[in-house]
Amino acid sequence: MHMSRKNYYKTAILILLMLISQNCFPENFIADKYMKSTFNFPDTNNNTHINIVEAVNFISEKSSGEIISAEKKFRKDNPFWELILFPNRVALLKAEVSCFERTILSMISDETPAAFDLRPSENFISLTEALKIVSEQTPQKVMKWKFHKVKDNWEYNFWLFTKSGKAQLRLSAESGEIISSKKKSK
Repeated sequence: MHMSRKNYYKTAILILLMLISQNCFPENFIADKYMKSTFNFPDTNNNTHINIVEAVNFISEKSSGEIISAEKKFRKDNPFWELILFPNRVALLKAEVSCFERTILSMISDETPAAFDLRPSENFISLTEALKIVSEQTPQKVMKWKFHKVKDNWEYNFWLFTKSGKAQLRLSAESGEIISSKKKSK
């Protein structure tokens, strides 16, 4: 079976393109996978990334309390430090800190903080200020709260206890304005 001259040139061009791009070789795939997995090995991390001591010190600056757990975790190949704090001997606070910079990714607590305050950044209102805004809006008790990024905006979410079920109140962490409130029935 003879290959026509036209098909021969097409095949030769495809082979040359594959050789030039070098994306067809498994070594590049393995090297790329290795670069993503180097965070699994503590001795291969670059010095530019946040280590466990820096993450603990950073959270200690933001909130008082005893840190009872610190662990590196991953979300979609992105490493972060998960720290569990016991700030007021009543409630636990879970904080996620970026491994790339001194930034809080999220904080969540299942109890209303009464004996401590936190300000995730100078650009945001403090938790105490956010709770004051919530108390001005509703007399219901806050059951749990969360600070996190939604799309390009940072916000506090508060879950309130009501007679008809749970309600959620969302505040902008930058301005303190109410974003929305949702009600769920039992």
